[in-house]
Amino acid sequence: MQIKINVRSASRKKASILQRSCEYPDRAMTVEEFIAETVRQNVREYNDRKDAVELLRLFSREQGGEPIEEQLEDMAASGKVSYGEAMDDRKADPEAAVKNAVQCFEDGMVALFADGVRYTKKDESIPLKDQSEVTFVRLVFLAGRMW
Repeated sequence: MQIKINVRSASRKKASILQRSCEYPDRAMTVEEFIAETVRQNVREYNDRKDAVELLRLFSREQGGEPIEEQLEDMAASGKVSYGEAMDDRKADPEAAVKNAVQCFEDGMVALFADGVRYTKKDESIPLKDQSEVTFVRLVFLAGRMW
């Protein structure tokens, strides 16, 4: 089934909330199972993208559909210019990422809303259906100095 995932964008020039559709198994899931499936999909995409970036860098002056010059200007405006993906060849470990994500949820650092309902326990069942909308909110605790 297709689930709409709301993702906060870090870019100031683009929309602050991006919606992305993802494919999930058509079965009842607990919050923990849903988080685990979401993290595994994202780790798989990250690792695949990491492999593809090296080839793209060799054959193209554009990455991500935007000319490199524009990407550099955007990065300079945000205060950090980077080379894109990390230069090492290590890949993300899906099970370590799942463990970390579930721990963040349990610690209250991430809130999960599905079809307008907030879920606070990892063993709660989420009644998802095709085209359900799920939002992850990373809760930022204000402390220290202002940038």
